[in-house]
Amino acid sequence: MASNKVPLKGYMDGIDISAWQDTIDITKVPCDFVIVKATEGTDYKNRFFAKHCDQVIKVGKLLGAFHYANGGDPHREAEYFLAYSKKYVGKAILVLDWEGQNNPQFGRSDRAWCKEWCDYVYRKTRVKPLIYIQKSAMENVKNLGYRLWVAQYPDYEQTGYQEHPWNEGQYDCSIRQYTSVGRLPGYEGNLDLNKSYIDKATWRKCAAIKTGSDKGKTKGKGSDSNSGKSNYKNRKKKSIDVIAKEVIAGRWGNGEDRKKRLKTAGYDYDKVQEKVNAIVKFSQKKSIDEIAREVIAGDWGNGDDRKNRLKKAGYDHVKVQNKVNEMLGR
Repeated sequence: MASNKVPLKGYMDGIDISAWQDTIDITKVPCDFVIVKATEGTDYKNRFFAKHCDQVIKVGKLLGAFHYANGGDPHREAEYFLAYSKKYVGKAILVLDWEGQNNPQFGRSDRAWCKEWCDYVYRKTRVKPLIYIQKSAMENVKNLGYRLWVAQYPDYEQTGYQEHPWNEGQYDCSIRQYTSVGRLPGYEGNLDLNKSYIDKATWRKCAAIKTGSDKGKTKGKGSDSNSGKSNYKNRKKKSIDVIAKEVIAGRWGNGEDRKKRLKTAGYDYDKVQEKVNAIVKFSQKKSIDEIAREVIAGDWGNGDDRKNRLKKAGYDHVKVQNKVNEMLGR
């Protein structure tokens, strides 16, 4: 599935970088957007942040800036981030990176902390930030009113850009990160690779400072809210192929909500779903690497329960555990 082709219209390929990629030359790396780490907690600033941001803007790429949370006071962390990234407010999408490492509040107060940080940033800048979150913790920060950038990897095998990342279409997000060992022309090291389901115009709207007249218009195309309030009747009817790709991109919701919205818009749900399955072509059985990642994420339980579930699903729990130990460096 790896590909370096130009992405489908409306979708974009991009990377996110930090000080680890200090030597990267954005002019030599194919990408539509770059999201750059700015700060972490209240005591770390990426010294290459401005250099990378200026380079992204100079070559006409779309820009993002993110703060890695340490679970301290959300207002102080937000102020720290804004003070360092203020030059790019209005030019870049702003992102809260919510992960478990160096963050004692992860898994304890995900929802409250993220909402407090994002609300504060929005009040101060009139720019609605996104939340970066791993798939296994996604439910903890959904429906807060902020778009999601979701990380989920099938394995740790090197890859280029992917037109249809693994597990695509199973949940809604604005951006999907699908590998941390991406390889692209123009850079020798590993890169985080991402697929954006929002287009350039929507990206710029997300980065723009909202005015009073923008109130209530911040969701836009590709929103994670799936409110279903769009006026379908005024739209020109699209082909099944196009609708299936939109379903994969998360624009039609899930389950009964998806069925209802497709029916309201005049589409045959069964035909659309059939086309979705044909495009995505999910494998029935996953690799040991994939299952090991799910075990680490807690998707298979623990102890005898895990063994029984793995055995029932047709996997060798010993091989899976060995791979888990290898990934965790045990």
